[in-house]
Amino acid sequence: MFKLIPLILFTSCAFFIEKIDRPMVQNNDYKKESTTQIYCPMDQKLNFQLVGTKDNSQTVYLDLVKALNNKLDFLDHFALWSLMQLAVRPDQSSATSRFQVLIHHQNKSYYFDFFSESSEDQYPYLYGIEWILKRFKKNTNLEYYADLLKNSAIKKLKIGKDFENFLVKNLSPIKNNAELAPYYFRGAEVLKENETSPFLNYEAIIRLYRKFQKQQNIIVNSKLNEFFTESGYSGSCNYDFNLYDNSIFLIDKVIPVANLFGLSISKSVFFASSSQKLDKIESLKGLPLFKGESKVRSSAVCMIENQSKRIWTFSNHSRDPGQHLFHLVRYGLPSSKTTEEVSRLIKHSRHLFLSDPVRLIIESGRSSNEQIENLLKLNLPIYHADSLGNIWAYTHFNEGDRFIIDDRNPGSFLCK
Repeated sequence: MFKLIPLILFTSCAFFIEKIDRPMVQNNDYKKESTTQIYCPMDQKLNFQLVGTKDNSQTVYLDLVKALNNKLDFLDHFALWSLMQLAVRPDQSSATSRFQVLIHHQNKSYYFDFFSESSEDQYPYLYGIEWILKRFKKNTNLEYYADLLKNSAIKKLKIGKDFENFLVKNLSPIKNNAELAPYYFRGAEVLKENETSPFLNYEAIIRLYRKFQKQQNIIVNSKLNEFFTESGYSGSCNYDFNLYDNSIFLIDKVIPVANLFGLSISKSVFFASSSQKLDKIESLKGLPLFKGESKVRSSAVCMIENQSKRIWTFSNHSRDPGQHLFHLVRYGLPSSKTTEEVSRLIKHSRHLFLSDPVRLIIESGRSSNEQIENLLKLNLPIYHADSLGNIWAYTHFNEGDRFIIDDRNPGSFLCK
């Protein structure tokens, strides 16, 4: 799936890693800084937050909650918001998708990753939702939430930009698929952003899952690798930073994508990523969902926690998403004391070592003069990119908790 690329022979690479091993949160470190607001205002007292790729879906979800008279606890919200993603991003949040979840509930944090080594009739996304409900002793099932999602508010969902891009990219195979075309074509064109999403029959999806429930061979992983910095900070990630410390990078041939979303209410929060491999474009049993395989490269995940803070990060949309989080740690992410510091690190210039041939890609438009000068000392070809990767975060400090999106890509948050 991806290559272990040893770059240690290139001493200039190791030199550059040393050069970035310092905090970069001061104002003069930034050549160009985006002014886009990427998290809820800190002066606003919040009891409820939603984050996802499309603002319309958050408005629809709020309407649904109101229609249900707000009689939902945290785990109800977890199940409903996760299930709604099937309609928001049916390409990456399908029943067949890999499902990675960070949860803080009942004063403890957890990481769960659901996927299958098998391919046929495996539904880790649905399995994961119900598994988590049972793990926290919630006495409800998927059918219960499917019934709630029959509410008319769901029919107001609109196509988002990310999903439009997917439809446009796969226009021909969707058009030539007798099951998918009726859902996603209007005349000769695929659906575009802000057009109404196809209606999703959740009861039919759950019936399908129940039909193959005994055949589910789902792996549930909760293991993370611990890292330590020279300044005494620590954290845990699903990528091994020891490899990056030795200039060995996990470079994929393709750029894997994922759907990121989350919800915070009171003292509980969940933050999730779903993704799948689509070798061919086909419907899942005639539904407006895309059938794929969950054995796909995961989003990179890191958790940095102690008594005074929690910092969670998801990284995707990169040939080496873990490399970006490794660099964030080198820039000083574990020592961050405020949401603003974390947001500035996310906005900061990114770079990526690639191979075949060995080269360095950098967001020069966001780079500091000092960083550019250090790069010129490398004995490597250097290329410019307008943007690299996609990193979202969740922070919890004494000032409050916030989701942080990446201004490089579509994303939206709701503050209440």
